Amino acid sequence: MLSHLESVHRSGDGFIARCTAHEDSHPSLSVRETPDGTVLLRCRAGCSTADIVRNAGLAWVDLFERGSRERLRPRRWQGIVPIAAHGRPALVSLGDDVVAAWLGELGRLAYARDRLDTRALAALSTLAGASGSSKASVRVALAAAIAGDLSA
Repeated sequence: MLSHLESVHRSGDGFIARCTAHEDSHPSLSVRETPDGTVLLRCRAGCSTADIVRNAGLAWVDLFERGSRERLRPRRWQGIVPIAAHGRPALVSLGDDVVAAWLGELGRLAYARDRLDTRALAALSTLAGASGSSKASVRVALAAAIAGDLSA
């Protein structure tokens, strides 16, 4: 881990370095290893561990010692959605229909609040692409969600 960071200095029983997730003029990232070999990261600016790991060019499993069972243990976000190696929810694992329905509901809520504009549609399109969901299925789900809202 330390070889992927800049301005690394020893601090107490760990290290301090520049955070990879934000412009860090003064090192704000604490790095510590537990007795079982797990690497603990904490940014004093509040950056998420997933962002720090991804920006360091590492994967979530790299926080655990080689050969550790923790590297193999499947991780879930909110106990439901599998976590991908980069430490973020792997929405693609839920399937196109489920993700499209979620994004359709987000669009319906924006529509109900009169905020479904080009920026909101672009955001839904970006989320569809990032989740592996097809934009066509999101359009269908959005149209169905709005039509259902209008008929209610």
